[in-house]
Amino acid sequence: MGAAHLAGRPAHTSSLACGSLLSSSRSLLHYHIRLNKTSFSLLRRVENGQQQRQQQRQMRPQLSVLPRAQVLTLPTILTLLRVAAIPALVWVWYSSAPWAPLACTALFVGASLTDFLDGYLARKLNVASAFGAFLDPVADKLMVATVLILLSTRPVPAGVAAGSTWLLPCLTCAIIGREITMSALREWAAALGPEAHKAVAVSWMGKWKTACQMVSVTLLLAAQQAGAGGLASLGTAGRAAGAAGVPLLALATLLTVWSLCDYFVGLWRFMV
Repeated sequence: MGAAHLAGRPAHTSSLACGSLLSSSRSLLHYHIRLNKTSFSLLRRVENGQQQRQQQRQMRPQLSVLPRAQVLTLPTILTLLRVAAIPALVWVWYSSAPWAPLACTALFVGASLTDFLDGYLARKLNVASAFGAFLDPVADKLMVATVLILLSTRPVPAGVAAGSTWLLPCLTCAIIGREITMSALREWAAALGPEAHKAVAVSWMGKWKTACQMVSVTLLLAAQQAGAGGLASLGTAGRAAGAAGVPLLALATLLTVWSLCDYFVGLWRFMV
């Protein structure tokens, strides 16, 4: 009986070894399946990320890739001149020279014309660049904000609000506050992706707002300089410029706030 028991032990040991080997094989098979699932999931994520990056590149405006030596193209130089004209305009505004009032208005009008000219030349000569696309709206906002602040230092020259010391500062704060908010909104939308960034693209309302701002600021600048005695030849024309400039600036402010609300409506679904 003891011999039979000893004879049965190898068979029992072999059965245990086979069971252990089968269990190990099953564990390895399950691990291999989980590893394949994880690899497939990571691969899908990589592919989705590549597709999203490709869509974002397609949504970006196509700009010419220029050599470093060609970054300072003619349109970009015009934009830089517009930025350089800002301190010159401030100096002329406070200058007591007899030619200063006319020069102040001429500087702003010339800067406004270069705003149109640099964009036209960039498209015509096919020399658009990322640096120029960044600098152009910055130069516009700096120029307009500077002139609005200067205008706010003096009362309204003519019209129904003649002599008012609070109207121009209020309109100026609304316009500058909108531009600061809009810059932050566009930066936030760009971080959300191409769909959100598309919702804050420049609209027709923004273009009309810019046109009203340029015309109204030009009229108010001419009227203020006429009131200072530098453009005495304007006479009635100077008073008419002041009377028309204030309502136009009020309209520009209304369009400014309206366009900001319109952009917020377009982005509201990304905020909630």
